[in-house]
Amino acid sequence: MKKSTIAILIILLSFSLVFSGDELSKVGTTMVQFLKLGVSGRGTSMGNAYVAAANDVSALVWNPAGIQQIGKRAFGISHTQLYADIQLNFLGFSTPLGTAGTFGFSVVNLNSGDIELTTIDQPNGTGETYTSTDLMAGLSYARRLTDRFVLGVSLKYIEEKIYHEKASTVAFDIGSQFDTGIYGMRLGMALQNFGGKMHLDGPDLDFPVDDPITGYHNAIGGRIETADWPIPLVYRMGVAMDLIGPHSQVMSSAKNQFTIAVEANDPVDHYLRYNFGAEYEWNGMFALRGGYKMNYDEATYSVGAGFKVNMGSTLVQLDYSFNNYGLLDYVHQYSFMFAF
Repeated sequence: MKKSTIAILIILLSFSLVFSGDELSKVGTTMVQFLKLGVSGRGTSMGNAYVAAANDVSALVWNPAGIQQIGKRAFGISHTQLYADIQLNFLGFSTPLGTAGTFGFSVVNLNSGDIELTTIDQPNGTGETYTSTDLMAGLSYARRLTDRFVLGVSLKYIEEKIYHEKASTVAFDIGSQFDTGIYGMRLGMALQNFGGKMHLDGPDLDFPVDDPITGYHNAIGGRIETADWPIPLVYRMGVAMDLIGPHSQVMSSAKNQFTIAVEANDPVDHYLRYNFGAEYEWNGMFALRGGYKMNYDEATYSVGAGFKVNMGSTLVQLDYSFNNYGLLDYVHQYSFMFAF
C-alpha cells in the first residue's frame, strides 16, 4: 500500500474520532490552561484555525509538522497582553537537517503579574504579593514522509508555580499535514498535551500541630494533601485552502493570495469547538486576516494584519492580532518571525 494512501486513511480515521466524542463538558477539571492559547499573531487573527495552515516557527506549538514547511532556519518571538495583566510569551527556533527532517525547540511562559496575598486571618490582604507562572519547554522534530505528507512530534516539559508551590509533568504532541492535491486543499491534525497528571507540592502545605494534652508544639505536624490533576488533552483537525494564489487550482494569481481555514477543536475539558479563519495576502508582503470562534465561553471574533520584507537572504515577518474575549475585554498579540 502506498504511503499516501496510508496517510489518507489516518486522516479519515482522525475525523471520525473528532466527531464521535460525547458532548460532555468537564470545565475546570484540568491544570495549565495556557497550553490551549495561541502564540502567534497570524494564527490567532485567523481564529486559531491554524493546524493545517501553520508553516512558520510558531508551528512548534500549533502543529509540529508545520516546521518542515519553512525550509530555512527560523526564529520567532511572540508577546500577548491578556486580560487581568496576564502576559503570555513565546520563543522558538527551528533548523532544517537536510533530508533528515527539521529540528526545533520552543518555550512558552505565562505570568500572572502581582497578586495580592490573602489569608484566612487577613482576607483583605497581608500587604504582600505573589505570582503564578506557567512554563512549557519543548523539543520538536518533523520529517516529510512523502512529497505530500509531513509528520511531526514534540516532547514537552510543563511546569506550574503558585507562590511557593510547584507542579510539573512531561507530555508530547504529534501532528501531521497532508497536501491532498485537490484544489490546493491541505489537511492538518494534531494531538496535543498527551501526558501525565500534575500534583502541586511545596512548603506552604505544611502546618503546625499543638498537642492539647501535653502542650507540645510540632512545627510541621500536619500536611495538606493536594489532588492530582490532568493536563488539557486537545485533538485538533483542520482544513486550509488557497482560493486565490500562485499555486491555486481555483483562481491563479501571481500577486494575490486568499486562504480560508476551518478547524474542529476537541479539548478533554470542554465541548467540541469550531474555528474559522481567512487571510488575504498581497504580493507576499502585506496581509489582512480575520477569524471567528464558535462554542467558546467568551472568545468570538479576531482580526489582524501582517507585513513581510526580504532583507537579503533573511525574511522578516511582523504580525498583529486583535481578539475579542467578550466580558474579559480585548486581547492584543504581537509576533516577530525571522527565516534565514
